[in-house]
Amino acid sequence: MNSLDTLFGAKKKGLFINPSTALGMKSGKPLFMAHMIAGYPSTSDSEKVAEALAKGGADIIELQIPFSDPMADGPTIAVASEEALKAGATVATSLALLEKVAALGKPVAVMSYVNPVFRYGIPEFVKTIAGAGASALIIPDCPFDTEEGLALLAACKENGVYLIPVVSPGVPKERLVELAKNSRGFVYCTTRQGITGATGKFAQELFTFVKELKDIFKLPIAVGFGVKSREDVETLAKHADIVIAGSVFVDAIKKSGVNSIENTVRELVS
Repeated sequence: MNSLDTLFGAKKKGLFINPSTALGMKSGKPLFMAHMIAGYPSTSDSEKVAEALAKGGADIIELQIPFSDPMADGPTIAVASEEALKAGATVATSLALLEKVAALGKPVAVMSYVNPVFRYGIPEFVKTIAGAGASALIIPDCPFDTEEGLALLAACKENGVYLIPVVSPGVPKERLVELAKNSRGFVYCTTRQGITGATGKFAQELFTFVKELKDIFKLPIAVGFGVKSREDVETLAKHADIVIAGSVFVDAIKKSGVNSIENTVRELVS
């Protein structure tokens, strides 16, 4: 069984936090997915980041493989990815890190872009991340109905990895219905169209869109991009099944070092 199913199954038994969510929950805290960049701030320290995220209370860890042209990333994540690449991060070192992150016992969602996955070889890449312990794969620049997307879907299905759809407010309902046909695991919803880590409060349009996603996909809805504070988490937890944060951890590392990460997670979700 995919470890995400185990996690979501526990929530279905009454542990999930938000009564308004599709999974139906009694009390507690939202599921929290923490984003990190492989190789940032260094190869050895990124392993410490993962440990801190897990200890701090992350339910799922999103491990991004750094790429030189990260089209969906805001300035904070893009700069951190560039620094990781300059420090020697590669797909190979990222996959080695994946195995260590998965050993922490939390479901891991690998995030990358289609170019490095295609160069590695789609079947081989998916087989490798599955073998290293990944539960899901997020490729924001690869629609499911492209040649590469279809190959990814097939490889993920064969290897028991969930290929996660990435959507944002404004996507037509007809498109969502098509995506839902091949979606498993959860849905990754950005809080606004554009890049990650942008500033600004969440619009009512987002909450309406999340409700539509629940009706169409019948899967947990993860919401992220721009989550910076406990207030942000609490606001999104009223609507989403999973809250995602990432750039806030890069900011914490830059300001106070890797040792600040565990407390940063606790401040967001405790």
